[in-house]
Order: sequence, then C-alpha cells, then structure tokens
Amino acid sequence: MAFSFRRQRRVDDNIIVDRVTGTFNRRQLDIDLAAGVDASGMSTATLMIHVDDFGRYGKRGEATGDQILERVAWVVMATVRTSDIVYRHLSSCFCVLLPATTDEDATVAAERIRANIESTPLLVDSAVTVSVAIAVGDSQHVSKTVERAEAALESVANTGGNRVVHD
Repeated sequence: MAFSFRRQRRVDDNIIVDRVTGTFNRRQLDIDLAAGVDASGMSTATLMIHVDDFGRYGKRGEATGDQILERVAWVVMATVRTSDIVYRHLSSCFCVLLPATTDEDATVAAERIRANIESTPLLVDSAVTVSVAIAVGDSQHVSKTVERAEAALESVANTGGNRVVHD
C-alpha cells in the first residue's frame, strides 16, 4: 500500500508544483485565492515578477530559458519570508503572495528581489533583470489585488524594465 500512496502523492505534487521552477503553479494559485490566503484580516501584498526580455533566452534553446526560470525562482524563494507563497504565474512571470504585509514592507521585499536577481549570475553573459509590480489590499479580496498587480506589470513593459512599480 505504501507504494500506491507514494505514487498518488507524486501525482498530486505534479498537479500543483511547476516542474521547471519548483514553485507552486497557476492552478494552485487559483485554489489558494478561492480558499483564502490569510484569515488574520491584515493586508496582503501581491508581487508580480516578470523576467525582462525573456524571449532572448528562449532563442538560445529551451534548456537555457528553463534554467533561467529555475534560478530566478530560487532567488525569489530565498529572498522572501517562509510565510510568503511563490507561484509560477505565466511563462516568464511569477506571483508572490505576502500575507500580513504593508505597502512599505512589500516595496522593500520587491526591491530586494529585483536587486538580488540582478546581482546573481544566472548562466548568461549579461545580468538577468526582472520587473516587479506591487499591489496591496485586504486579505478578503486577494484575487482583486492579483489583478491590480497584473495590470501594473503590463505598464512596466512600456517603460523598459528592471523596475519596481505600484498599482
């Protein structure tokens, strides 16, 4: 029976964990948003992190793009608190939920993530940079906060990248 249990558990992990980055995937984000992230009633911050000019890594081959994403995820997970939750949101985008976080604390976390990624060698000749969008809202409406962070991230695409912006 143990073999069967382990096999089932592995299948469950594959459903909620992104195979490339080891972060939770978009499906798990949707589940968490529906269930609620934080019952404390304090504000929850959302960071949307996009790897700037990711298309140039894909041109070098899938392995390089996957390796960049994997290492960016490692830096993000090593930078945030253990209570924060990291998801791979889209192909080159991550979502981080920071429960019980003020706007000021979210800004500090976002800038730390941006700087750590920029200063970490990630397998390429030039520095990898990210753009980070921040939205903060009450813990009961985190899905709206995620939407606001997504919209803010879109605005960065038109302004160059390697920046932290607020919604």
